[in-house]
Amino acid sequence: MTKTQLFPDIRLLFGAESAQAAEDETEISICIGGGCEYKASGEYFYLTAGSCIIRGSALMSCRTVYSPDYHGISLLMNTHCVSYYDVFDMRKRFTDISENEMRIFRADDNIRRLAEELYAVRGSSRTSMLRIKAVELLMLLGEVRYRHCEHTDTIRQVGEFICQNIFEHNTIPQLAELFAMTPHTLKAEFDRYFGSSVYAYTKLRKMFRAAELIRSTDMKIIDIAEEVGYCNASKFSSAFRSVIGITPKDYRTEHKSKESSENRVSQAD
Repeated sequence: MTKTQLFPDIRLLFGAESAQAAEDETEISICIGGGCEYKASGEYFYLTAGSCIIRGSALMSCRTVYSPDYHGISLLMNTHCVSYYDVFDMRKRFTDISENEMRIFRADDNIRRLAEELYAVRGSSRTSMLRIKAVELLMLLGEVRYRHCEHTDTIRQVGEFICQNIFEHNTIPQLAELFAMTPHTLKAEFDRYFGSSVYAYTKLRKMFRAAELIRSTDMKIIDIAEEVGYCNASKFSSAFRSVIGITPKDYRTEHKSKESSENRVSQAD
């Protein structure tokens, strides 16, 4: 993982380093592969391959968890500094983003291409080239026409319900009836607010919750599978790998190995 100070108020980070965002910095992250879970104000958001998230500067306290195979880029912009950020009119382009707001959407082909090009040259000493590509990326992002969710409060309730009942399987018609919406409206508004379909969001929450249990408990894998609504170990393992990048067993082994290594370093200090 590397980082580059592009301008006095704009940093470019690679991999999972967006977790190092400082106070008063707006984060723009684009995922190239793997996945990431953001938890802010009790809500969960997921960044997956090809998606982009814009996180307001007042949400620095949010928890961020990355899958082992996550790779992407992050631009961190200090909203109180005056320099190239203003020269390129970036402040004006993002003034409609609340400091307490999280926006997530699918990046178009041009945005994904630039993100991949930036990631491909991570660690490069050619800062001028990185600056040009980063500014071009910001200009494209500034042209994105983000559609606000028209039923924000209700959709937030749907998301909360899914997260609190991840051991259950709820269909779109069932959720629509429960929250007094049409299936079409629920699907469209949910995707607009959370940046993913109800099905994808539910699966992501289940797998990141399972990953948390694997990291923090000694529960058997099969018990964790049942905890998130899977009665078939094989299907759970396949679903987990599709989201986290490795099998549950390998994830636990990797985490224990990392934990052991960190303990040795701590004891040595």
